[in-house]
Order: sequence, then C-alpha cells, then structure tokens
Amino acid sequence: MPPQETRGRGRGVYVAVALYYIALFVALIWPVYGRFATIEPRILSMPFSLAYVVIALLLSFVGLLALYLWEARSSGEPDRDEGSAT
Repeated sequence: MPPQETRGRGRGVYVAVALYYIALFVALIWPVYGRFATIEPRILSMPFSLAYVVIALLLSFVGLLALYLWEARSSGEPDRDEGSAT
C-alpha cells in the first residue's frame, strides 16, 4: 500500500481530472456552447461551431493521455517493452 501522502496526492489528481472533464462537458452544452455556435469565422474550412467541438475533443484526448502518463509514472512499474528480448 502506498504511503498516505502519495494516496492524497493521487486523489487530488483524479479530482482535478474529473473537474477538467466536467468543465469540458459544460463547455459543450447550451449556456456556453450557444455563445460559440456561429458559422463564421471558419477554422481549417470548418464552421467555428464545429471547430469548437473538435478542439474540445482534442482537449479531452490530451487530458486522458496526461492521466495515463501520470499513472504509468506513479505506479513505478517498468515499461512492458523494456524486458522483452524479441
């Protein structure tokens, strides 16, 4: 079992990630999304409202990737590819 301070810090990371995803969710529903639901300007020839959703999707991916890398680093386990001889 990890020391108490490690568990406390880990819980804080999970709370931060949960708040991050709640903020992304709120950004994609009516009160907030309505402010950005416009056709102009176009970003990479997509209407701004669609580009806004794509950017939120990319931010979601970055959040999950960061959490994955943090968990891999905090677990202390070596990478699976390091021990393979083939």
